[in-house]
Amino acid sequence: MSVNRAKAEKISRKILQEIAPILDRRQRTFALSNKLGKLSDEMVAEVFYLIAENAREKKPAFQDGYRVISDMGMLAHYLGPRKLSGVYTVARSKDYRDVVRIMSRTPPWKIPGLEDDPLEDREVRELTLGERKSEARTRDRDFINRLLHDQNPSVIQILLQNPILTIKEIVKVASKRPTNPQVLWQVYRNLKWINHYSVKKSLINNPYCPTQISLSLIHFMLEHDLEDIADNEVLHPKVQESALELLLDRSKARKDQKQSED
Repeated sequence: MSVNRAKAEKISRKILQEIAPILDRRQRTFALSNKLGKLSDEMVAEVFYLIAENAREKKPAFQDGYRVISDMGMLAHYLGPRKLSGVYTVARSKDYRDVVRIMSRTPPWKIPGLEDDPLEDREVRELTLGERKSEARTRDRDFINRLLHDQNPSVIQILLQNPILTIKEIVKVASKRPTNPQVLWQVYRNLKWINHYSVKKSLINNPYCPTQISLSLIHFMLEHDLEDIADNEVLHPKVQESALELLLDRSKARKDQKQSED
């Protein structure tokens, strides 16, 4: 079944415009799922492709949209795995590489093992989960710094909403190694902190970061950071490959622009 590209472009822009005012990421994904559920698998694959392509060109609305569709775990919860499986099949048949990447069940390049020590604060670890959640709301900066190492995503979710936190503490959480990948999902899903470039960069450069997160944020990177990512062998090969592709795309775009001006 062929899909009209112009129609898909119009639909993708309309969807992103309608979900943009929704600040809560879960509610935004729910709203997106409702809209995608009414479309054919072919049209959803085309919408995903257009969002990815426009994100490559650093268009803000599409970059934000790319972050939303990259959260496949949450999207599958609302849209259903059967629907996403159909979209994935279409994307593979059309060789939509960016779409296939974010939809693939690719684990982080590194996962904490028994030999890894996440360096949780021993005293804090002795507290119950309920006590740690309560303490995550504290104004005691010393205790906050100790909670930054907590490996329970529900504790980190509350901690990220603490008004005394600064970007410095968020970068610590995002760059922590080893760490629980679910903790990094909490950072990614927090709309306040994920808008900071240093947080995006820290997540991408963390080998424990879920690959879907890294791939959805890589379009935001400046060229010198893309070069470092492409050369960083501790990262997932798919992340390195995506960084290199972006560098080549941007180099080609500059050459094409220069030729058109001559």
